[in-house]
Amino acid sequence: MSYWLKFIFFSFVLFLPLVGCQKKEGMAENAGSISPPPAASAPPMAPVGEAPPSPPSGESPHGSGAPVPFMQKLAEYKARLEKDPKDIEALVFMGNANYDIQRFEKAKEFYARALDVDPNNTHVRTDLASSYRSLGETDHALDELNKVLKSDPNHEVALYNAGIIYLNDKNDPEKATAAWEKLVQLKPNDPLSQELKKQIAELKQTAKKTK
Repeated sequence: MSYWLKFIFFSFVLFLPLVGCQKKEGMAENAGSISPPPAASAPPMAPVGEAPPSPPSGESPHGSGAPVPFMQKLAEYKARLEKDPKDIEALVFMGNANYDIQRFEKAKEFYARALDVDPNNTHVRTDLASSYRSLGETDHALDELNKVLKSDPNHEVALYNAGIIYLNDKNDPEKATAAWEKLVQLKPNDPLSQELKKQIAELKQTAKKTK
C-alpha cells in the first residue's frame, strides 16, 4: 500500500477521503491517514490534558501494529513526557491519541509542541493542518500545508489534503485540480490516482460548462 493511501482522515465532498501523515491508516502515520468523518456521537472524552481511553481494538492508535495494549502505551508515553516534555515521539503519540477521539484542540496542542522540538517535521505539520481543518480553521490548515509544500513540493499527503480543502472549503476547483494533477504525476499507477483522474476530469468538464 502506498504511503499516501495509508493515511486518510477527512471525508471528501463527493467520494474521496482526506488523509493525514501521522495518522496511520488515514494519509499519515499522521497522511493521518483517511479516517472516516466524525461519528454522530463521539466517544467519551478523557479529562482535560489527557489522551483518550483505549480504542475498541485495545491496541495503540493509528495502526502502529504494536501488540502493547493502548492504556499501557498511554501510561508509558505520559511518563516519558513528565520526564522529558520535549520527547517528540511521546508528543506525537498524544497528538494522535487525542485526534482519534476528536479532541482536536488537544491534538493541535501536542502537534504544535512537537513542532517546537522539530520544526522541519513535515509529517507532524501535516497532522497539525488536519487538526486545524477539523476545528474549522481552514486558513490555518492551508498555511501549514503550504509550509510543508514549500519544504517538500512533492509531499503526497499535503498535496492531497490541500486539494480537498481547496475544493470543499474554499470552492476553488482550479487550485484543487492543480494539486491533484501533481499528485497523479507522482503516483500515476496508484489506485487512488485513478479516482483522482476521474475527479479531475469532472472538475475540468464543469469548468468548461460554466465558462
